[in-house]
Amino acid sequence: MKKTFSKIAVGFMFVSALISCQDDFLSTTPLSEIAESNVWSSAKLAEAAVLDLYQGTWAGTLTREETTDAFTDQAVFTHPGRGVDGYTEGKMNPSGGYMDMQWMSWTQLYPYVRSANIAIQKLTENEGGLDAGLTKRLLGEAYFMRGYFFSQLMRQYGGIVLLTEPLTLDSEAQNPRSSFEDTVNQIVSDLDQAISLLSNAPASKARAHSLTAHALKSRVLTHAASDLYEPSKAGSISTLGSYGNKELVGYTGGSQDQRWQAAKAASKLFLDATSGYKLDYAAPASFEEAKQNYEDIWLQGDENQDFIWGRMIEAFGYGSRTYPGGDDWSQGPGMVALYHGPNGYHEWAGTTPTEALASKYSMNDGTAFDWNNSAHAADPYSNREARFYSTLLFDGASWKQRTSDVVKYDNFNEIQTGYYTFSDGTIVNGVDTRQGPIEDWNGSRTGYYFKKFSDPYLPASWPNNLQKIDAPYLRYTEVLLNYVEASINLGQESDAKAWLNKLRFRNGLPAVTASGAALVELYKRERDKELVNEDDRMFAMKRWIEGPYSLDKQVQQTLIQATQKAGSSMTPASFRKSTDDFDYTYRPTDIVFENRIWRDHVYFMPIPQNEIDRDPSLIQNPGY
Repeated sequence: MKKTFSKIAVGFMFVSALISCQDDFLSTTPLSEIAESNVWSSAKLAEAAVLDLYQGTWAGTLTREETTDAFTDQAVFTHPGRGVDGYTEGKMNPSGGYMDMQWMSWTQLYPYVRSANIAIQKLTENEGGLDAGLTKRLLGEAYFMRGYFFSQLMRQYGGIVLLTEPLTLDSEAQNPRSSFEDTVNQIVSDLDQAISLLSNAPASKARAHSLTAHALKSRVLTHAASDLYEPSKAGSISTLGSYGNKELVGYTGGSQDQRWQAAKAASKLFLDATSGYKLDYAAPASFEEAKQNYEDIWLQGDENQDFIWGRMIEAFGYGSRTYPGGDDWSQGPGMVALYHGPNGYHEWAGTTPTEALASKYSMNDGTAFDWNNSAHAADPYSNREARFYSTLLFDGASWKQRTSDVVKYDNFNEIQTGYYTFSDGTIVNGVDTRQGPIEDWNGSRTGYYFKKFSDPYLPASWPNNLQKIDAPYLRYTEVLLNYVEASINLGQESDAKAWLNKLRFRNGLPAVTASGAALVELYKRERDKELVNEDDRMFAMKRWIEGPYSLDKQVQQTLIQATQKAGSSMTPASFRKSTDDFDYTYRPTDIVFENRIWRDHVYFMPIPQNEIDRDPSLIQNPGY
């Protein structure tokens, strides 16, 4: 029998005690030479060790060039060969074949679980005689972070290995998975401990306190109440029908209504304890105000009331352990604009929006956008709801100053994703297309780019100018949406509509009139739009059992072709989008890039094969 448990049993990394202020608390340095006993007898070292747990979040949605929305209908990753197709084409398997995102990875999170267990053990014992108030706060943070790590694993794998004590190098490698129900219960227990211990902790957007734990509890219970884990609903999933360990991937009894009641209660407790950003409109905000409202939420980061907990990029530090930095090309969250921006700005178009996402945005009056509507199809980027313009960059959208070498192609600072035919037969490909003159291999395949999370005020000059937009992990609006979802599932539509209208009014949309199945659909698409690129759509797609809806269709681009009108004097040397000078046609078109197809095993991630090889007590997920 093996004596080690892979990366779960790695050594604990101690961190710098030199924490001068909260603003740089995540800029930690390993001090592996410090004896463990000294760490837990020093207030500074003990705090540094607990704060190092926050490194296990990486930077969430702002971590890398690929976002989890690229695993869904909402986005596509431009550059093939990096494992995104493991999700979108169902190629993932226990040996790999998919992109393993650090902040939700089995192998990369369990070392942090072990570190949290050490902190909980040592702080509970408190043999070093640390101040009682500090000990209480650090212990609450350790419980919170363990609950957070478990929740990330639960959302990926179902029932997990519930390690609640530190493993040593001579521990027996028999650590079987717990049931899904026990996993949820353990997470809730950890969060309840955190809520109690952190009741008097100072409010913080970077460090956990009681409200943070309440918000995460809302997420966990909403997830647990969802159809994917309800046996009467999950029976439609092919891989689950013959699976012999259903307790690992869902509930095997109990009442789904009671689970929704628990989720609603947890969400309401949070909503009553604090307040969100501009949710007090009595009628829809004006278009310009609504557009600014949504942009404020993601651009202001921790300064915005909606931001509950996340990674403050300045506090995180460009020299921290999970982003070592030093070469200008490993700065992680500081490079999000570079990762996703237009090639006409010398940026990489890493993850770009699909037409499927763009089509979810309604018209400004709240009616659905429809390509079969001739007026909509003739001018698809006019009169859309405010969030469309705060989230997406599209042909003709205003953006930042072009770099000096690109001004000759665009002197108006407008996105160019169309193809122009002039009266003399000259054809000009927009500078931001894949056929344009600037780094065409980095061009969007869909005709769209993400504006959200890219600083509109930072010049396109890489790699020297690193942006400082914070990465949200928990937002007030997510909890509001959780409350709405629980209310709908409990048949309490008036309550659901009242809270959903708060969100819609902030975004300039009219009050909800739908009910029944139409209300469910409206709610789902509201959530999709509100939480774009915030690690929500991938999990929502799964827990709603919407895999086929999301991925059983090809990615579409919007093909934009402009033909110069007779009498126009515009020249290819200085053209811009102009309906006075060009006739435009817009056509959604399938692109042959990923052969997107939904396969039911993707509802749950595979336990890595090397972990099962080390510990045969681990049972694999269905379909692998």
